[in-house]
Amino acid sequence: MLTKSTRSPSSTTPPRCRYRLAEICVVLSEGRYNKGDVAVMLHYAYGAVKKSIEAYVTRAGGHVIEVQLPFPVKSKEEIITEFRKALEKGKENGKKVRLAVIDHVTSMPSVVIPVKELVKICREEGVDQVFVDAAHGIGCVDVDMKEIGADFYTSNLHKWFFSPPSVAFLYSRKSNDKGNDDLHHPVVSHEYGNGLALESAWIGTRDYSAQLVVPSVLEFINRFPGGIDGIKKRNHEAVVEMGEMLVKAWGTHLGCPPEMCGSMIMVGLPACLRISSESDALKLRTHLRNNFGVEVPIYFRAPKDGEVDPITGYARISHQVYNKVEDYYKFRDAVNKIVSDGITCACLPN
Repeated sequence: MLTKSTRSPSSTTPPRCRYRLAEICVVLSEGRYNKGDVAVMLHYAYGAVKKSIEAYVTRAGGHVIEVQLPFPVKSKEEIITEFRKALEKGKENGKKVRLAVIDHVTSMPSVVIPVKELVKICREEGVDQVFVDAAHGIGCVDVDMKEIGADFYTSNLHKWFFSPPSVAFLYSRKSNDKGNDDLHHPVVSHEYGNGLALESAWIGTRDYSAQLVVPSVLEFINRFPGGIDGIKKRNHEAVVEMGEMLVKAWGTHLGCPPEMCGSMIMVGLPACLRISSESDALKLRTHLRNNFGVEVPIYFRAPKDGEVDPITGYARISHQVYNKVEDYYKFRDAVNKIVSDGITCACLPN
């Protein structure tokens, strides 16, 4: 098992994602946006999050600017440069950037974003509020709310923190200004008006059993050497080692430097597979699952003008405490078998 999720972007949004989207909707409270206001978010933001932001901002008469991030990415400076460009575009003609939505770890392609630097730029450029979507954050990368400095930070505990689905948290920075203090949970229930924390704690007949197991999860995590910090370190080192093993075997490259990944890393697939569309990526993923028992997400990167025989397909591999080296060897050998048999994506059934 090489991935934390087998869900495709087009599948139905599960309850845990709807919970996270509800948190984001808190920021987009009624009356907060004026006609012409701007929200900035990353092009690689999670699909359901992008739809939510677009829906609420455009409904209020504003518009959304996407930060076009490079991939493969060579350094965090590339991301910072593109983010500055997006903010400059958002402020054209005297417009106001009211909200920036920044991923801590993008899902696909997976890259650790320099959130501290981007939040600092937002403060310098007068962005009203910064929301960090860190679905993959807790248990995967270092998280320090004060150091990051965002107005809001949310993360799921079911991805890298060994918790059941639907467990998440939302951090809201205290502020002396009107902004965070008048926020309300989008579901109105008995605690409405008693502050965001209480409003979020009790919203009716939700099943709270997943949240109640978190103390047991913490006890389990602390059985491992170094607790969650030790797990993160070992996962990072292992996924980098396995990623480098795969690119060496296939003669490709990683999608980002090792320091820009957490417990997931993008691995270039052989160009001879001829991955030429998202449909091809899905066909290859299905072929690997059905014929080799390998489950791994495949990302299609459109070739740039002038590229000769480019790498257009990348696999997102993960590492968690239960993974073994044999898992990655199995993936390596499966791809090598496909290549040696002369199979391309054009040969695979739809």
